[in-house]
Amino acid sequence: MKEIREAILVVDDDPGILDSFDAMFGEEYPLVLMGSGREALQRLTEESFKLLFLDIRMPGLNGLELLRWIREQNLAIKVVIVTALPQPSYEEVAHQYGVYRYVKKPFDVDELEDIARTVFH
Repeated sequence: MKEIREAILVVDDDPGILDSFDAMFGEEYPLVLMGSGREALQRLTEESFKLLFLDIRMPGLNGLELLRWIREQNLAIKVVIVTALPQPSYEEVAHQYGVYRYVKKPFDVDELEDIARTVFH
């Protein structure tokens, strides 16, 4: 049985981005930071999160592949793509998989904080 957590999962292979999310949300929300899609997939088999901030371009299992797996598993999680790849084809695929939002890097901190506030309140 999966443990359900009222937490945010952030998956990005850039340690600087993970540090930014920790600075934004670490004191206000339970937060899990992961550096790869494979790590996140394993964690998502064990726990359920309320919100996921997900990068697209990562080595190994990329963000769109993880997103596809999440949808195949029918996980009830709000997914926000946060990417430096603002290609329309990626955005189109992400929306086909039902992403909650698609945010381009460099991101606006206020926008991400508004997303978290909306999802958690």
